Amino acid sequence: MKKIFLTILSASLLFSCSKSSLDLLNPNEPTPAVLKTEEGLIRGTLGIYNKFGLEFWWIALANHDVMGDSYTISAGNFSWRWVNQVSKITLSNGTVLTPPQGGSQGTELKNRNDRSFGNDNAFYNEWAALYFVNNQANLILDITSKDDLSMTGGADEVATKKALIRAFAYWWKGFAYSRIGSIYIAGVQADKFVDGTLMNSEFVTHDAIVKLGNDNFDACVAELNKVKSISAYNALFPRLIPDFTATGKGGVISPDAWKRHIATYKARNLLVNKKVAQMTNADWTNVLTLATAGLSKDDKIFTMRSADVNDLVSITAWSPYRLQIGWANVSERLVQDFKAGDKRYERNIDGPYAPYGNERNRGAQYATRWYLYEISDGGDWASTTTGLAELPVACSYEENELMIAEANIRLGNIEEGLKHIDNVRDYQKSELPHVAGTGLTQADALEELRSERRIGLFLKNVAFYDARRWGVTAPATQGGGRQHAWVIKSDNKLDNDATIEYNYLDYWDVPQNELDFNTPSGTSAPVKSN
Repeated sequence: MKKIFLTILSASLLFSCSKSSLDLLNPNEPTPAVLKTEEGLIRGTLGIYNKFGLEFWWIALANHDVMGDSYTISAGNFSWRWVNQVSKITLSNGTVLTPPQGGSQGTELKNRNDRSFGNDNAFYNEWAALYFVNNQANLILDITSKDDLSMTGGADEVATKKALIRAFAYWWKGFAYSRIGSIYIAGVQADKFVDGTLMNSEFVTHDAIVKLGNDNFDACVAELNKVKSISAYNALFPRLIPDFTATGKGGVISPDAWKRHIATYKARNLLVNKKVAQMTNADWTNVLTLATAGLSKDDKIFTMRSADVNDLVSITAWSPYRLQIGWANVSERLVQDFKAGDKRYERNIDGPYAPYGNERNRGAQYATRWYLYEISDGGDWASTTTGLAELPVACSYEENELMIAEANIRLGNIEEGLKHIDNVRDYQKSELPHVAGTGLTQADALEELRSERRIGLFLKNVAFYDARRWGVTAPATQGGGRQHAWVIKSDNKLDNDATIEYNYLDYWDVPQNELDFNTPSGTSAPVKSN
């Protein structure tokens, strides 16, 4: 990766956020010397959040959600209409609906994989954001590896502050690599801060990139094990996260809770990067072991929300806001997955109304009869009011519980698995009757698991991963698609027995923005899918 990102990185290496803003620290002279002071290092570490940009907080997260068909976006901006353009819909009467314009998702996205498309190259946004994050973390690790760092306090306090800052950098590197490896066909290992020179032209497989994520998570744990003063830790941690995220489920994450979060993410890395048909009993046992050591319901986690001034999502530029103004629309298929009597439905789903969302006739999959209730009106997920909506940046307690549930069910421990589904439903105040102890078969238990992951993990970063590993997004010739789906027909009436063939890419190509400046070596892994 050469100058395509590095010129920008060099100009903005000290983007950081204070307790209440996202101002540049000494923007005219961003010298490394500033980072060698304790205050400069703290603000530079906090600045990791700024590197995500709207390319991640809005575009990348929405890409995953619409490919998971939890909500839809028909707008052409950022190529979204192509990101969630399905190949075919067969209505219950046999009528076949194909896209009114363009071809399959893969074809349309590959056609736009060019620098000339800017942010409309869907492949670009998540790649750029996460390598920016990774590079800022590299800078922090580089500064803290040297002996000329000036920090205050006794020996235990200094050791703790340094360990916490390094743990923070390793965490975000682990996060970045995990997401890159979970969506792109290949990536590059980038473990040195770069300011305009060649980084690495050896592309490796997405599995190798995911392993780098796990390796950096292990390095994070090693740093957390060096914490010697919990008071120094608790005093510094709030300064490393934006103050507007230190509420709700966000806040000071204890070393032990952080380690549990890492165990949860490592379980996710294994679960979502294999199709269910490829998972072995050993894989499920590993998922179970990791998730059993994972997040507890009272653990603080990394979160994002909007703020009144200089926030990271510009108040409006993320899905919790856009779902309320018609930019994004809750999917008919998501509403279909609620069980009767679920209080989450009553709190969140408003409708049915006359169908909307497909005003431009871009595809029947975009039409819906449903809105979401505002959080201020009792909803859980979406709001135009600053500061009310909260998204987990990485994993959540509910995701961890449902990984324990799935691993148990697939290993034959059906009753134990169902208990964890009940735990999530109780935690989210669904008031659904418990399914444990009802004598469900494994197939019935897996259906409870599937629907609960759809509802309980809405806006929690896994919708596409699930659709991919379950085979839903695969071509029909490979058993993919969704049967018995709800679709709004051209006469604005519901067809509750349609078949949707999504035919989405499993892993995205490396963006041409990268390849134009970083030619793969002769031994590189493939950077484009067939």
